[in-house]
Amino acid sequence: MNIELSGTWTLALALVTIEVGKWFNRRLDWLERSNIPPAVSAGLVISLLLALLRETAVVDVKLTTAPRDVLLLVFFATLGMAAHLGQLLTAGRTALVICVAIVAIITLQNNAGVLVAQAFGQPAALGLFMGSIAFVGGHGTATAWSAAPLAAALPGAFEIGIGSATLGLIVGGLVAGPVAGWLMKRARTSRGAVPDAQGKHAIVTGPVSPQREPPFSSDRWLPCLLLVLICLGVGAVLKRAFADATSIDLPGFLTAMLVGVALTNAADLLRKPIDTEVTDLIGTLALRIFLAIALLSLDWSSLVAHLPMILSATVVQICVVVLVAFAVVFLLDGRDRDAAAASGGFMGFALGAMPVGLAVMRRLNLRYGETPRALLGITIAASLFQDTANAVLLTIAFRWLG
Repeated sequence: MNIELSGTWTLALALVTIEVGKWFNRRLDWLERSNIPPAVSAGLVISLLLALLRETAVVDVKLTTAPRDVLLLVFFATLGMAAHLGQLLTAGRTALVICVAIVAIITLQNNAGVLVAQAFGQPAALGLFMGSIAFVGGHGTATAWSAAPLAAALPGAFEIGIGSATLGLIVGGLVAGPVAGWLMKRARTSRGAVPDAQGKHAIVTGPVSPQREPPFSSDRWLPCLLLVLICLGVGAVLKRAFADATSIDLPGFLTAMLVGVALTNAADLLRKPIDTEVTDLIGTLALRIFLAIALLSLDWSSLVAHLPMILSATVVQICVVVLVAFAVVFLLDGRDRDAAAASGGFMGFALGAMPVGLAVMRRLNLRYGETPRALLGITIAASLFQDTANAVLLTIAFRWLG
């Protein structure tokens, strides 16, 4: 029996997944201590259950991805609206450090993937699909490169790339939270931080939104929702215009975020600051639901044929990413709480995807306090630099490996 869920039922299942994850985290204390997002803890279990039902021919549940794509744009639009000029200026060093770390991790991941492929008697170039194509790049990059002429002669490239990206999405959330939490407990207080009422530390750099009504007031939500829709609409126009002018297809989430940055700083100049408390709530909701849908959409059947090789490569990549996160991101960025949070975000997107890294950082912020420099540094560097660097270095690697 096949069941195709509509957008409404996909959202409903995602919300149920989050609630189940919250229950898991309450019952299993190590999940909460390890900063595992509820969408990851429950999404992993439920996606495995759905895969089991599919493989035993009981029922095949298919989710629609349309809500997921919109939710990602909403989250990045709200992230842009939180980017005040003062915070952007403080993100400079972190963004540079992340760019260095991205080059390092792409190079090391590809070398590690090649070595694993050769150890299993496979073509060396096939290892790139267990390297930065899958882990830094993700499912979209794996699909694109498997259809490229450079990879046409590689057997099983698509299945290996998708399988590695799937495992990376899971381990990104499972590994980044505990390691970043360990670093956070050993980190120094971030520069420019002051303790809040709960003793947590936050960076004070941007204007504070006026607090006239409770955050659940519709009078506060309606203008913020309008601004989010403006970011999505204008961002789509900018994306098309830039593609027509330069033939470069920018990610939709990046243009939405840039419009949000422009709006919030224009509002600051006019001394009419955007209500970032509400926009942050909107972004958090979008991110959590997006992550749940992404985990529920995992296709476990693609992992079976090449599972031993993919598992071996994943273990090696975990070690490589943790090493770069500590030796490059944490140490070079100052060994403070922002550096620890940036390390968590870096591990999340270097193994899985940007939403995984950002979700881990959100969980760390809830436990240890806000780290805006890290959040902006990760987003700016990964959005503007990651895909370009990955494409250039992969082209070089394919040609070098023949």
